[in-house]
Amino acid sequence: MMKQQLSVEIVLAAPVPGAIDDNVRRVIELVHGSSAEVVLLPELFLTGYTFTNVAELALPRTDARLAAIADACRAARCGAVFGYIEGDGERVFNSMLVIDEHGRQAASVRKTHLFGGETEAFSVGDELQPVEIGGLRAGIVNCFELEFPEVSRTLALRGAEVILAGSANMHPYYEDHLLACRARAFENALPLAYSNRCGAESGFDFCGGSRAVAADGSVLVQLADSGEVSVVVELECADRSAHPSMQIGQRRPELYAQ
Repeated sequence: MMKQQLSVEIVLAAPVPGAIDDNVRRVIELVHGSSAEVVLLPELFLTGYTFTNVAELALPRTDARLAAIADACRAARCGAVFGYIEGDGERVFNSMLVIDEHGRQAASVRKTHLFGGETEAFSVGDELQPVEIGGLRAGIVNCFELEFPEVSRTLALRGAEVILAGSANMHPYYEDHLLACRARAFENALPLAYSNRCGAESGFDFCGGSRAVAADGSVLVQLADSGEVSVVVELECADRSAHPSMQIGQRRPELYAQ
């Protein structure tokens, strides 16, 4: 029988800006203390949300600190999805690293749609593919990407069974992401987990509101806009063939050229 559920610990927290070692320790603590199959953390959690000194904060995928998180995931049999600045030669990316429950780096998912000052700091990602974690195929979505229906729809068409989104969304855009989370879940009949950060950094006031959304677009749980807390949610994968909002089977791609 195919797996139909994924338990996710959705985190609302603020990283320590620039303090990679401290933030790595926090991820490891969360993984070891979690009862979930996957721990989901915000965008750029290992480094903080910044457009300056990004090359100095960038981590290659071979970095020992990432290996330490992978070791924790293997020991706890718990996956982790978190944001970091990825260094790859001369380029740096705003990425979400996916480490599975076996301690393997399943993917480093590079943000494909950059927001504001991110366009000057980071190279742009160019791939949208689901990632295997917790026995399911997850579509990994990074903050501003939620506001592009094409991103989640492409991941759904390519086999995603759940959407895991990390974010550093700030005021005054709280309602934007509440709407986007519900819409992306509903229109693709995919459950969605969303981890946003709180606190202030780089002149931004982050708005929290980490949440889980069911495949029918209803909000399962909604966390506060401040303070640090997490919640474990059981995400139920829908039978998309029977879902009343699922339009994928009736799409007419020949009409959608632009």
